[in-house]
Amino acid sequence: MSPDPSIQVYDVIGLGFGPSNLAIAGAFLENQNLPISIERLFFIEKHDKFKWHPAMLLPGAQMQIRHATFLKDLATLRSPQSPLTFISYLHSQNRLLDFINRGRTIPTRKEYSDYLSWAAQYVQDRGIKVGFGEEVVALEEIDTSTIQVHSRVLSTGQLIVRLAKNLIISPGGSPRIPVPLATTCVQERMIHSSTYLTSIDPLLNLLQSRNPGRRPLRIAIIGSGQSAAEITIDLHSRLATIPVVADQGHTLDLIVRKGSLKPSDDSPFTNEIFNPECKSSIVILVCVFPTGFPATSQMFCQSSNFVRQKVRLEYASTNYGVVNPHTLEMNQLYEIMYDQKVDEGISRRTKCNTPLTKPRFSILNYSEVLSAKTSPTGDVRTSQAESGPPTLILQQTLTRKTYEKAYDAIICATGYERRTWLRLLANSSLGEYFGLYASAQGYAHLEVEMDIEGNTVNRPSSSAFNIDDSSDGTNASVSGGSGTSDLMDWTSDCPYEKGGLPKKLFISRAYRLLQPAGTNHDQKKLQAHIYVQGLAEETHGLSDTLLSVVSVRAGEVIDDLCARIAPSSDLARDIPRARM
Repeated sequence: MSPDPSIQVYDVIGLGFGPSNLAIAGAFLENQNLPISIERLFFIEKHDKFKWHPAMLLPGAQMQIRHATFLKDLATLRSPQSPLTFISYLHSQNRLLDFINRGRTIPTRKEYSDYLSWAAQYVQDRGIKVGFGEEVVALEEIDTSTIQVHSRVLSTGQLIVRLAKNLIISPGGSPRIPVPLATTCVQERMIHSSTYLTSIDPLLNLLQSRNPGRRPLRIAIIGSGQSAAEITIDLHSRLATIPVVADQGHTLDLIVRKGSLKPSDDSPFTNEIFNPECKSSIVILVCVFPTGFPATSQMFCQSSNFVRQKVRLEYASTNYGVVNPHTLEMNQLYEIMYDQKVDEGISRRTKCNTPLTKPRFSILNYSEVLSAKTSPTGDVRTSQAESGPPTLILQQTLTRKTYEKAYDAIICATGYERRTWLRLLANSSLGEYFGLYASAQGYAHLEVEMDIEGNTVNRPSSSAFNIDDSSDGTNASVSGGSGTSDLMDWTSDCPYEKGGLPKKLFISRAYRLLQPAGTNHDQKKLQAHIYVQGLAEETHGLSDTLLSVVSVRAGEVIDDLCARIAPSSDLARDIPRARM
């Protein structure tokens, strides 16, 4: 198929315009002598303007990334003199001295969101083009060097077609709903943390309109991470303002699989796992077996994927299903529970049955949701059936006993899945270049470049990993849009390739998808390059979904892309590096 000469052709189209691709735009803007000019860049973003987790900008919420957060911004670790650093933002807003006097290096989430919005406007004012309010719906191969990108304008339904020589896919995450709830009819009374601030008032208004007797409301929050904790604190305050006609206040249950809420580990030595050089080490990890190491374990461990998974599990406490210690302790979550015990103790000691106006907060630990059900209830005002309050069937994981609890609403702080990019590739002819087909898109997993070079493509694999690992924090979500995480989601029913192999996608150290031998397109190579950001945690380490690495990663992606556009050694030496 020949390209339509009337369609605009870009050297690079970025899918998503959140922090990851914003860092890409800034790196291109700062290096005007690169072989790709900013006039030939375009980004497509689902939101109608730049937004970064708008539904979780709760009052006083702090950033969760590590020490000296303001230095782990869009540019500092790549180029400290960049005009897109957080310090440059503070200076432009006449708040640099105020921030210093504040005495804390961690900005609020509200301020960091404003910094990102400021940076997005900065790059657009200098020529970066973004199609806001568009959703990418399809990718198609025109020829081996050109990709057709189809997007839909969400406000009008208009379809737009653009052509790209290269893609940088940075889609962020889409809300992950636990399977037991996704298959039930409780959606009207259930929200995900990704829409909390925009959905909670309408939800509470709905519950009050269906509660004319003003009985106490019962709300469950599912999750054990930062988002779950912050929502619990905010919702506890909101419920306290809703009057009830009863001796007891509203009920707020936090359902967690663990024994308790765990603090995040942000100690200095642990934080080195997020250093760029540590990421390189993780990518090239291989197993070295000591003398006498069991042969069966050696066979299982032949893929370095096993070692990477082990490292991810070891450091999971930095980001998965954990809460900032400040949120747990002073004037935060634990203080709510302690104050509740004080009120109950005073009531018992004085034998004064003063009605409790504050919501009763409980943590249901070692509890897992098995299923949910609803029963229709008649609405006397409309004579129509509507979904009644949901009932959760829970299991106490230590005793294995099951029990039921009825709620008026459920809030899922259960993280994000990252499969939209797989669907785009699998449902297009591009997927065939990488051995990816629609039938196995949910079970593809990433392996690194040396696995191709080491002739390990045809090595039997003991299992496959589901690619939709979730983080319990508010990581860099763009076009998709926190709870528990299945870091090693072993799947026994995964679709396999011919010869008994699980579906694999290969990726380079510089985040470029690689075409392995043995695909249907074995006789021709895809000349267009496809890069992914925020999707390669299993090969590039825990930091890949976090803000900590966006600046350095942007430089690595651009350096790799520009070197391939200008492959001549003489020309390549003359190309300025995006990492300065």
